[in-house]
This record gives sequence, structure tokens and C-alpha cells, in this order.
Amino acid sequence: MLHRILSTIVVAFICIAASAQGICVINGNIADNSSADGKKIKKVALVRTDEFGKNVEVATAKVKKGKYTFKRKLSKGEPVLRYTITGLGTDKGVELFVEPGDVVVNTPSVAQVECSSVSGTPTNDLYAAYEAIYKEGENEVSALIAVLEARNGKEWMESSEGKDVIKRIEAKEAIRTESNALKFLIEHNASPMTPLVIENEWLPKLTTAYADQMVNTIHIDLQNHPYYLSLRNKVLANDMKVGNEVPDITLPLSSGEVKKLSDFRGKYVVLNFWANGCAKSDAVIAEMKNLYNVVKDNQDQFIIISFALESDAAAWKAALESNGMGGDGWLNACDLVGTASPAAKLLGVDKTPRIVLIEQEGRAVSLDMDVDEVVMRVEQILSGDLYYFDQAEYK
Repeated sequence: MLHRILSTIVVAFICIAASAQGICVINGNIADNSSADGKKIKKVALVRTDEFGKNVEVATAKVKKGKYTFKRKLSKGEPVLRYTITGLGTDKGVELFVEPGDVVVNTPSVAQVECSSVSGTPTNDLYAAYEAIYKEGENEVSALIAVLEARNGKEWMESSEGKDVIKRIEAKEAIRTESNALKFLIEHNASPMTPLVIENEWLPKLTTAYADQMVNTIHIDLQNHPYYLSLRNKVLANDMKVGNEVPDITLPLSSGEVKKLSDFRGKYVVLNFWANGCAKSDAVIAEMKNLYNVVKDNQDQFIIISFALESDAAAWKAALESNGMGGDGWLNACDLVGTASPAAKLLGVDKTPRIVLIEQEGRAVSLDMDVDEVVMRVEQILSGDLYYFDQAEYK
């Protein structure tokens, strides 16, 4: 008995120590590990999506008798993020939050991956509780409809009157469920799952003003979290216009350094999106050199950033050299995902070239000027003529 007690204490101590050290242990179980063709899953992968939309495989695990384990050591201050377990025999994966502690993933079968449950750590348990709100709503609708059918019969249920009553029941329950779900998110506004869920599930339903209010409900402790920053960027992107703040895009520079657009607050930014091999882009780049000559001696006020929509690093670097782009006060950025660039999407860039002029506080002065006009406007600003304050958006 004493031996069992001591063993239990040791196991508990190890679990507490693992959590304190920032270790996430994921224990998975596939109850029925046989696919339709009789083959068994032998290996699964843990995948995360980076900020550029690329899927990055961070670990693999062997599946033995339907069981697998991932052990991930988290660095100090690493944010809680959602990962996906893939390789389960379908295109569907199991999503879970990676955070210190023991995560348990139960999958009924390879044919029912979408029915998997995830539990064991705070964020995963919280997300399960959020999903349960919708399941409760579905069950309530089913129960009400069953009572209705028992009372009136199947034939009435299929009549126009019956269908109309069912529609009202479903609508009423949908509103009640969504109200409960929204209340749940607001009550748990310090959880990293909240801004993620708002962005993925709620943002398409909300007006711009309401979406902005939802951003403001997020707890201040999350305001450097990637999911909060992503949500805020999406809300800004949905209201992109002159006079409004520009989304804070990521800038992977040719030097290897990664900057944010907000790093240049206090300066005017001329942001030029271009594509290698695009005749119009090439023509604009040639004229950008004239602009550079205007601002290169005024780097305390202006900076030029050329953002390439390119997926080939070697081709991008070669184009920079052949075009003679760069210099003090002229930075070059590229996230190497071509036209799928999240930065381009956030700023609504659907064609190149595209020049965005941004003032010192991060607001758009112009979203689509010709380079000749940009040169003229930059010269105005340098002379002290802040012409853009005459625009209605700045009044």
C-alpha cells in the first residue's frame, strides 16, 4: 500500500514539474484504428500553421495499438497556440491547444476523426465547454421537435404549417445558443482561444463597429498574443480606407531581420507592393529610385519599403540586385508565399504595383497613388505642407 501511495506521489510530482517546466504531453488514442481498406494508422504528425499560412510539421509519433504520444518542450513565454494532429487517414485532423500539462485526445475511429475529444489542460477544456454550448443547443432543438412530432404526428410535421413552426424553433434556439456562446467568450476574455474563435467564427457575422467592440473586450494580458494581433489586423483590414489605421503586417526583410510595420511609427512609410517580372512593377521600381533620392537624406522622417509578392527567394534576391533596389532608408521585404501573402491580403492588394502611403501614427494617407503623385506628395510633406489633413477623413 505504501509503495502504491509513494508511486502516486512521484507521478503527481512529475506531472506538476512537467507543467512548471513548460512541457506539453499529448496522449492520443484511436479506439478503432482500422481504415476502410483495412490498413492501420502507423504514424501521426503534429502540425502548426505559421503566420504566413504555411503548415509546419513540428513532430511525428508512431502509433502502437492505437496509441501515440507527443512530448513538446515549450520555451519560456511561448504563447498558447492551436496545433493539428494529422495523418489520421483522412484530410481531417484533430485540433488542440499546446500548453503546459497533459492533453488527452480520444478518437473513436479513423472514420470519425471529427468526433474526437480533447481535454486535460485549461485552454482545451475551455474550448470543449464552448463547443458544448452548441451541442446543447442542437439537443434542445431535437427534443422540442420530438415533442412536437409526438403531439401532432409526422404528417403535420411535413405540412407547411409544421415546417414553419420548426423553422421558428430553430431560429429561436440559434439566437439563444449564439447569445450564450458570445457571453461565454466575453466571460473568458483572458483565454487565448477567445480571439481565435472570434476571428474564425464570429468576424464574418459582425458589422465593422461591433467587431471593433469585440476586439476591445479582449483582456489586456493578451494584447501581445498572436491571436489578438491577428484578430485586430483582420478588423482593421475590413475597414481599410484613407484616414484609418493600417493593419500591422509582418515584414521579413532581405537582411534576414523580421520587422513589423508598427516598428516604423513616428515616420512616414511608402509601402510598395510589386511582383518580379511584372512590366508595370518594373517601371514603378525604376521611378521609385527618384523617390529614394528625395527621401534618402530625410530618413528621420521617411522610409521606403518594397514588398515583393514572390515565392522564390533566389529570384527575389536576384531581382533586388538587378534592379538596384535598396540602400539606407529603403528596405525590401518578402514572405515568400507569392500572391498568397497575408500582408497583401490584409491590405487588399489584388494587383501590382500598389503603393500605400502611411503617416506617422500608422494611418493611411493614400491606398493607391501613382508613383509620380507619391513623389509630389512626399515633397509637399517634407516642405511642411501636410496636405492630407485637408481630406475629409482627417477632419
